[in-house]
Amino acid sequence: MILNKQAFNGQLNCVVMMVGVGNIHSTHAMGLCGDFKNKNIMVSWKAYLTLGALATLLIPFSAQFGMRDTLYFTIVFYSLLCAGWGVNHYQPKVRSPWIYYVVAIASQCLGALIQANSDASGAFGTHISIADGFLLLGHLCMVVALWQFASKRHREFPKYGCFQGWILATSLILIGWQFLFLPTIVRYGFSIDRPQVFRMVYPTLSYVEIGMLLWVWISSHANQSKAFILLVVATFFFAAGESLFHGTSHSLAVPNDLNLMLWLFAYVMYGAVALHPEMKQLAVPKRSEESSHVSNVLSLLLLLVLLLPVTLLIIYFKALHPATIGILGGFFLVIVVGWYQLSTSMQNIIHVKRQLEQQNRTDYLTGIPNRNHMEHVVGASLYQAGKRHYGENGLLLIDIDGFKSINNIFGFGIGDAILKHIARHLYAESVKREHHFARVDGDEFTLLMLNVDNRCAIEAQAWQIHRLLDDPINIDGVTVKVTCSIGVSIHYALKQANFATMLKESERALVWAKENQSQVEIYDKRKDIVEDKSWVLTEFRHAIAAHQLEVFYQPKIQVGSQTVMGVEALIRWHHPERGLVMPCVFMQQIEATDLIHHLFTLVLNDTTKQWPAWQAQGLCISIALNVTARDLINFDLVHEIKTALEQNHMPANYLEIEITESSALSDPARVKHVLSGLMALGIKISIDDYGTGYSSLLYLQQLPLHCLKIDQQFVREMRHDQASAAIVRSTLELAKNLNIEVIAEGVDDVWVYQQLKALGCYGVQGFLFSQAVAAAKVLEVVQAIEAAEV
Repeated sequence: MILNKQAFNGQLNCVVMMVGVGNIHSTHAMGLCGDFKNKNIMVSWKAYLTLGALATLLIPFSAQFGMRDTLYFTIVFYSLLCAGWGVNHYQPKVRSPWIYYVVAIASQCLGALIQANSDASGAFGTHISIADGFLLLGHLCMVVALWQFASKRHREFPKYGCFQGWILATSLILIGWQFLFLPTIVRYGFSIDRPQVFRMVYPTLSYVEIGMLLWVWISSHANQSKAFILLVVATFFFAAGESLFHGTSHSLAVPNDLNLMLWLFAYVMYGAVALHPEMKQLAVPKRSEESSHVSNVLSLLLLLVLLLPVTLLIIYFKALHPATIGILGGFFLVIVVGWYQLSTSMQNIIHVKRQLEQQNRTDYLTGIPNRNHMEHVVGASLYQAGKRHYGENGLLLIDIDGFKSINNIFGFGIGDAILKHIARHLYAESVKREHHFARVDGDEFTLLMLNVDNRCAIEAQAWQIHRLLDDPINIDGVTVKVTCSIGVSIHYALKQANFATMLKESERALVWAKENQSQVEIYDKRKDIVEDKSWVLTEFRHAIAAHQLEVFYQPKIQVGSQTVMGVEALIRWHHPERGLVMPCVFMQQIEATDLIHHLFTLVLNDTTKQWPAWQAQGLCISIALNVTARDLINFDLVHEIKTALEQNHMPANYLEIEITESSALSDPARVKHVLSGLMALGIKISIDDYGTGYSSLLYLQQLPLHCLKIDQQFVREMRHDQASAAIVRSTLELAKNLNIEVIAEGVDDVWVYQQLKALGCYGVQGFLFSQAVAAAKVLEVVQAIEAAEV
């Protein structure tokens, strides 16, 4: 929109008046926005909008006093000033669309001012000038601003809204060309160098801006903002002004009062958009735009398709033959019926699609969100959280301890019911606290916490989960007490992390929590670097070939006579660079591979060869070997052990096999068959680390057991933890009734030893008597133990 110079004598005064309205001296123009913020001049967008609208209504009366152009530019530049102040005051997260927005308004203002100042003839101008460049730039910047409002913060380009916006824009452009631009082309001819033809681009771009508004409405949460309503009204006012002036062959005339008022209402609305507190919602993306407003969009599509032909039909109705009218009526009827069929089909497709999406992102067993939900829906939340620069973000990986044992003992039906109970309980808690909760695998769940005040709150939530699981779960008369281990990954602002990274870190922390039995562990990158064990598998194969592995032996003492009744074989790795490496460093890595059986074979051969050597020295004691679930299930253990005993001339009754509770319950039928075969050879069977799993002693008693070893965790805590002492006492009492011998591990001080002795414990093992030593020192250690008084 351009003004003439008919009353431009006051142009410089208009700038002074504009500054005067803001009560800011011209010498402080560089600190304009800061002064506005400090002095709080823009009290509210409502006051500004009311004042601007009233001033605009004075335009028809201002010409009598020669003040029309002065008033016009005062309102225009004050609107521009307010738009810039609003953007600076509210500090939107994404600033680039707002920069284009303010530049668009400024370019329009500058173009109008230049044209009004340079057109001395009183007409619009007979040639294209620099003012046209600014006017065109203003429209293009507004298109870019709306484009970025619709798409800037989307992870994927919102193509559906884009298509629908361009359909609307194209329809409006076609109508504009038919009824507004065609008369100009007929009158002046079509030549781009003619100013009246070139300036038809302005209303054309206004129609594109209206199409962009539809895109913003579909792809963002702008429709929930009053600022968006103001933006829609402003764009329609401006498009009406551009169409009325540039699209009706009047672009060489002086704009009338109606033109000026339409443009001014648009400018005032543009300023109010930036001043409105809800202006930030213009760029907030929807989670998914694919099925947004489907019914409305399809209805709009029908109107857009019929808009041009119906308009033409109405205009030229009298000139058409009745038969032609009937044919066109039938044509429109076919379009409407086809649209209805398309709408119905689309609704069905969308309904099925939503069902499939829901199934894909919902756990089939528990009904809560699953891993896909975390990766897709929560992934969008992570993306948005990454735009913020405050708050901690934590991912908690929760694993139910010993859940496989629960399934093996009570059956999968009870196990599934327990999972459902836990899932519903924790999910309800997460919803209350506005966290994201999902089941990711088997007995593992994740909890995502976004923008938490501090790390302590995340760790406190982990312990809160433990408290929520304190109460025993009763399913069909079966009462089960469950515990869990939790690994935590924490990132600030999520700038360098995504869901997969955090999940990997929480998995590492979960491993530490299980290894340390600490219940909760927070991922520490420095610790992970120190504990990087990627070297284990590669170097362990070489260690076997290079004979770097040595079997050490720890004595087991009979409490009643304080005699050494046997030893437990424990592996040590003499690493050429790392020194003596303990099993806790490498066992977890090799247990998941067949290397664990190579290790068992090595220990079996060394111990069966060592026993005859000790016998020759007058030392006849049993040797206990540790066996994993992989050894029990995947290999012919009975044949291997029998062959080793025969080749090395070791009696079977001096060999003892120790298995853990989890190994015993991994495949109960297979394990029982193998253990029965070993017992038939005369080999003794023991349960190691008893008390750390979920098995009952009555269940284990069905296996051919000779002895069980109470886990050192309970033994060491007897002095300070009444619960641990109670577990030890009850285990000893029940084992005595079932005629099973008990050995207590982790006996490191005299007080614990005396308590176990008073409780009638059969045997002990621990640092009080000896650590694990090399085979050459065993005889000396045995003699020292039996000679000592404890």
